[in-house]
Amino acid sequence: MQGPTLTHTRRASDLHERQSGGLVVVINADAGRVRKLGPKTLRSLLRRLGPADIAKVVTTDRHGIRDCLIDAALQAPRAIAMIGGDGTAHAAIETLTPLGVATIPLPGGTMNRLSARVFGRASLEQCICALGEGEVGYLAGGRVNERTFFVAAGFGGWMQVQSLRERLRKPVSIAGLRALIRMAPRQFADRVFWASEGAATLCHSTLIVGVGRIDTALGFGLERHEPALFEAAGADIRGWGDLGWVTGAAMVRRWRRLKRVTALSTRVLRVESNHEGTPALLDGEFHMLGRVNSVTFEPKLGLVWAPTRRRAPW
Repeated sequence: MQGPTLTHTRRASDLHERQSGGLVVVINADAGRVRKLGPKTLRSLLRRLGPADIAKVVTTDRHGIRDCLIDAALQAPRAIAMIGGDGTAHAAIETLTPLGVATIPLPGGTMNRLSARVFGRASLEQCICALGEGEVGYLAGGRVNERTFFVAAGFGGWMQVQSLRERLRKPVSIAGLRALIRMAPRQFADRVFWASEGAATLCHSTLIVGVGRIDTALGFGLERHEPALFEAAGADIRGWGDLGWVTGAAMVRRWRRLKRVTALSTRVLRVESNHEGTPALLDGEFHMLGRVNSVTFEPKLGLVWAPTRRRAPW
């Protein structure tokens, strides 16, 4: 997703100085939980549980999010709450931070890891109840060339499985399983070369980079402070047995003990694919990057609004 245009940036250059309006809420109608509950139910929740200064509630789809956010930012709100999944929250932070407007990522998707960074273990209802009191601050994150991520980034052929996600979620998904089996030989053969500053180059089939601990990025456990480093882990998955073994170990948080896994902490990484492009997932969104990529940690990357009291903070 591209950032704000120069025109929008100039028009909004003084927003941070004059933000005195109320709270604007934007609902992504295409997000998983929003489709399940419906925008009408969410509006009712906001009226019943939200603060009195909600000035406007807007419903849009994934194609209109950026324009909707920029229009809302020009109204100089104290913050813009975004109801959607991780991709929606990421897009909002990426769009609004250059405009000096804080994002409130409310859980409306499947994983909601970005929302958990701000609210901890809180339901949508609890998050809405907490919108009355809080403060603006920055989230640490990572930059991959010109793109950003705030939870985790994945590199390697297995990231292309994201395209099968919707089919594999269905209770009986024969078509999705068949597509996965056909795709597997190419993914097993794929390789990613990566290195931290001054360290030897490593080679694995998959590389995961988490902002903070990877366990937190995967949804297991919570940090007690804002991260100061990446945790990077490369896994050498050469067959179905390796895939099952690594997946099981990740679920019970024993993956660091595996011989086929190498993990380290760093602030800068160089990532190179053995093909012309590098398949990547940045906060759950698929991108085909260039062959060689630089990944850097930034302690103040995204502007967000966070509640005064969190339920087990990141």
